[in-house]
Amino acid sequence: MDRFDQRQIYEACMHACLVAVREGFPHLDIRDIADPPHEWFDAALARQVVMHIMIRDFGWPKRRVVEVEARSREAINRALRTIDERMLTPRFAAHYQAMKARARSLLFVVTSETEAA
Repeated sequence: MDRFDQRQIYEACMHACLVAVREGFPHLDIRDIADPPHEWFDAALARQVVMHIMIRDFGWPKRRVVEVEARSREAINRALRTIDERMLTPRFAAHYQAMKARARSLLFVVTSETEAA
C-alpha cells in the first residue's frame, strides 16, 4: 500500500471496517454488508456501522464517502443518526467499540506491514 495514495488508504480503511463489522455480525458475508440485499435489516445496520466508523472514527469526510461508495448524502446522514442513537444503549455501544477497535487494529497491521517492506 502506498501511504501517500489517498485511494489506497481509503480502500484499506474500508476493508478494515468491513472485516471488523463482519466479525461483529458473523452470520453475514462481507458482500452482504458492502451492498445489503433489499429488506435485510441486519445487513443494512452493519453497513451503517461501517459508514459510522469510516466517518466518525477514521475521520473520512462525508462527501468523500458519498462519492466513493455511490450513496446519497441522505443515506450517509441517516446511517450516522441511526448509529448515534443506537450508541445510547450500553450493550450496543460496547459492541460498536469492539468493532471499532478491531478495525483500528486491522488497519494498523496493514500499515505496519507496508512500512516494513
